[in-house]
Amino acid sequence: MSFLFGGGGDGGAAQRQQEQQEKQIKKQEATQLAEKTEMAQREQSGMRARRRGGVRSLLSTARMDSELGIQDSTKLGGGGTA
Repeated sequence: MSFLFGGGGDGGAAQRQQEQQEKQIKKQEATQLAEKTEMAQREQSGMRARRRGGVRSLLSTARMDSELGIQDSTKLGGGGTA
């Protein structure tokens, strides 16, 4: 007879609310993990770019004066007369 005086029947609503809160918490944790992973990937990408960006890939390491470019007085395809 407890249902006549308002006791009892409220347990289902409280349980549903708790389940919704748990789902929301899990969703927030998944979002935080995704953001953390993305941030770590960006940081690692930046570190890789700083390491590799110091040496231009077009410059030959075989020549000591590769940064000076071609120091020839002739034009490309020209006969040597300027």
